[in-house]
Amino acid sequence: MSTSESVRRGFGRVVFAIAALIGAQAASAADEGTDPLSAVRAKGVLEVAMYDAFPPWSYKGAGNKPAGVDVDLGRALAEKLGVSFQPRLFVADENMGDDLRNNVWKGHYMGGGVADVMLHVPADRQFAAKEDKADFFGAYFREVVSVVYHPDKLEAFESPMALTGHKVGVEIDSISDYYMSGAFNGRLRTSAVRKSTLSEAVQAFKAGEVDAVMAPRGELQGLMKTADVGDLAFKEQQLVGMFRTTWDVGLAVKNTDSKTLRDALAKALDELRTEGKLAAIFAAHGIDYVAPADSAGAAAAPRASD
Repeated sequence: MSTSESVRRGFGRVVFAIAALIGAQAASAADEGTDPLSAVRAKGVLEVAMYDAFPPWSYKGAGNKPAGVDVDLGRALAEKLGVSFQPRLFVADENMGDDLRNNVWKGHYMGGGVADVMLHVPADRQFAAKEDKADFFGAYFREVVSVVYHPDKLEAFESPMALTGHKVGVEIDSISDYYMSGAFNGRLRTSAVRKSTLSEAVQAFKAGEVDAVMAPRGELQGLMKTADVGDLAFKEQQLVGMFRTTWDVGLAVKNTDSKTLRDALAKALDELRTEGKLAAIFAAHGIDYVAPADSAGAAAAPRASD
């Protein structure tokens, strides 16, 4: 999260914030006895929360319209429920817990309520137990940290040490950045070329400024398609002993006594998977679909800031 995004609102907004909070609490109390699926069908819209500026998953594309894998998935889920689709792109807060609070079970203190469901959320069971006000389910993709490289510059890739002496693009403050900085007693530190975003690292790769890029494979593949880099060698790299390198991503709704919306979305997701539409969504964005380890579980790696 950038410094500008973390700057707190001024004192002049405090009164508005308190009023919004009171309204949100009243609405939350009223919603406790409401069947969430009936509420979605009554309004005729499924509001889906997803991260902004997070290509290829969710971002503002041509004409400033929401685009990406998660946008297409959210639309497909809404169609399965027989309602309209309303994307809710939001800027990431300090950590995943804040994002869940703001978009799934409570709402932001500045107002706006919550969405019906959020995509790209953590599936780790320990994390889910800690965030018990959200209901995690519906894993839909497995991510793994990988390295893409120019075969003419890296002839063999038997271990990460093959990156020694080569320029490797990484997104700053990401798992890949931390790995390149600390693995093998720091012997890869000087090989890291840190970029503000992964998109910038991919552009540097396309321009020949770096020999390789280390990042989550799905995210990397999607960005390479957007940048029209072409087919190049990928290497899935297990970063043993330092950081988690594989994770599943899935859905979350507000944890209520009624599970009607949760069950309906889980059923819709299963149908999309069985019909081959889920894999087709990923393929349309240049991403090889990888099934999650537990399609009935919850999903996603905590961000480096968590």
